[in-house]
Amino acid sequence: MAYSLEGVTVLDLSRVLAGPYCGMMLADMGADVLKIEEPEGGDESRTWPPFMAGEASGYLSMNRNKRNLTLNLKTPEAQDILKKLVAGADVLIENFRTGTMEAFGLGYDTLQALNPRLIYCAVSVFGRSGPYKDRAGYEALMQAFSGVMSITGEPDGPPLRCGVSIMDLGTGMMAAYGVMNALFHRERTGMGQKVEVSLFETALSLMSYHAVGYLLAGNVPLRQGSGHPMIVPYQVFPTRDGEIFIVGSNQRLWTRLCQTLHREDLLQDPRFGSNAERVTHRHILVPILQAETQKYPTAQLNEMLDKGGIPCAPVNTLDKVLTDPQTMAREMVIDVPHPLIPDLRLLGVPIKLSDTPGDVRLPPPIKGQHTEAVLTDLGYSAAAIRALRERQVI
Repeated sequence: MAYSLEGVTVLDLSRVLAGPYCGMMLADMGADVLKIEEPEGGDESRTWPPFMAGEASGYLSMNRNKRNLTLNLKTPEAQDILKKLVAGADVLIENFRTGTMEAFGLGYDTLQALNPRLIYCAVSVFGRSGPYKDRAGYEALMQAFSGVMSITGEPDGPPLRCGVSIMDLGTGMMAAYGVMNALFHRERTGMGQKVEVSLFETALSLMSYHAVGYLLAGNVPLRQGSGHPMIVPYQVFPTRDGEIFIVGSNQRLWTRLCQTLHREDLLQDPRFGSNAERVTHRHILVPILQAETQKYPTAQLNEMLDKGGIPCAPVNTLDKVLTDPQTMAREMVIDVPHPLIPDLRLLGVPIKLSDTPGDVRLPPPIKGQHTEAVLTDLGYSAAAIRALRERQVI
């Protein structure tokens, strides 16, 4: 099978989520990704439960299709090994604190001089310039700082962390997008470049219409629970035995919703005559609709709305969605043979290409699993590798 990134070699020095997710996206499409970890401890995601056979779900979720090498980059020998790897690499991904790679003697300028075709992807919290470039940060801190947390939660409740690590994973996607742009540019010019992404800039970009609404009219968005600040109805509604999300985002859908719920009288109410009016009077309309949806069990209401052509979805728990027929049909849960976990299942590849599809070829590697093979390919003898291990270089 042909892969779109076949022949592309990636050195993934990153840890936790954003950088590893970028590396995994590239690996899924055929890139040869070598994950490089410290011999002691390694990727922090290896400590995230639950565990199976000593392997952590946090690590397993971000590192399939990669090989693994351990290097103590604080040692000159390890720095020399990395430089040898860089000479034959296409992409390097790192998410160290600002200045760390330079302290190792492995900054962009140094590595670019060794390999002008190298694409150096730097993932950080605030970016590698500006007054906050040296600050540490995490997913939830960026949700708070960027304003995302301020609009997440119920109107009368506290700000909440989004349940998905959207800043980390979104930054990983931005990084992969940046790398692909740099690869395309290199095809035309032969030259690599530096790609920078940050959780902060990802968060701001994802604020999207909220941010533009403020820049346009000075509107500071407020928490709307599951609702939307610009569309009504567009939120979770209670049912007799659960919850369902209903979308009535335009006049056609609003009309169908009223007809399906047998509340045609609402179509005559001027307070609900347009989306703008419904947004203004959401405090009146939403309780009316909640009283109607509570009359039905979730399954019955879902069927009614679906037949009426109204977009809707039950609020599934993860166990339900991972066994849903659509999940299976799209191969989004797959079996991946693992040396320690024979029945390992992971999520599938979300990007479908007709001619060069990605797939899962390798399980998430055990720490240091390919160290000897990689060093042997670089010309190190068995005795030299033993000596490196004794000196805790690898």
